[in-house]
Amino acid sequence: MANWTDGPEYAPLDRPAAFQTPAAEPLEVPVAAPNLAAGAPTVQPAWRAPEAASVPLEALVPAATLPPRDPRTEFSTISSVVTSGSAWGSAHSTSGTPDRAGWTPDQPLGTSAAAFQAQSAAPAFPPPSGAPRQAGFPPPAPSGPPPPALNFPPPQQSAPSFPQPGTPDWFAPPPQAQWHPPNQTVSVAQMWNAATPGVIIPLLVGALVSPLSLVMLVLSSVLAARVRYRRDQVRRSYVWAGTILAFTGVLSLLSSDFDFETAWGVLSGWAQLACWVLPIVVLLQVGAGIRANEPPQRPY
Repeated sequence: MANWTDGPEYAPLDRPAAFQTPAAEPLEVPVAAPNLAAGAPTVQPAWRAPEAASVPLEALVPAATLPPRDPRTEFSTISSVVTSGSAWGSAHSTSGTPDRAGWTPDQPLGTSAAAFQAQSAAPAFPPPSGAPRQAGFPPPAPSGPPPPALNFPPPQQSAPSFPQPGTPDWFAPPPQAQWHPPNQTVSVAQMWNAATPGVIIPLLVGALVSPLSLVMLVLSSVLAARVRYRRDQVRRSYVWAGTILAFTGVLSLLSSDFDFETAWGVLSGWAQLACWVLPIVVLLQVGAGIRANEPPQRPY
């Protein structure tokens, strides 16, 4: 049978008359924390002078039984080769050395500060005394014949590079240096290598074989990326040739009622003409780049 634990819809409609005592053990009562402020005065106390006579502070210091130590004297140190029992016993050995007595707890500790000050205050060397004397070393005796006298010619004064002020040469224009134009001769071998054989040979094949002219033209345009000089101008030449061929092909298809064989023949003729013209254009453009001393471009 369902009860109120299964959901609010099963809760009783009437309030129960009493509640049952739970079967669980009662909870532990926590221990009360002690109040630290219990017993403290509620009013801030005011300071008052002691009523009875107090002992002066200097009377609380015990009387020194040892003689006073001169602070200007250095501290004595003790070094022992063999440890006496432990590290503490070695550092506080009372045996001492033949020239120094042992250390006892009632003796002051030794430091090196006073010894360093005493050494720095004392002069390292005594001041000089007496009149100064000159070193009595005899002059060296000559050995062998005397060296010959050196006779150097007088220095020659070069002619002034600038004319004297106020003279006609001072107002004359400077002399012009002779200018030699750079060597601008370009050979066919240089243009051939710069244009690369992969670009020129397909064009020559297309110029001689008409059916392969269109294919050779496309192959040469792809290999034009390896041209070493004025690559953009060479590509622009291929773009113009491709645009003319595309326009010619469209006109051929429209005029022949979309006869592809006729259009192919017309395109091959125009492509063969482009294969004759483009080698000359490419070589001239590459030769102009070599003649202008342009840096070669990196091939792709």
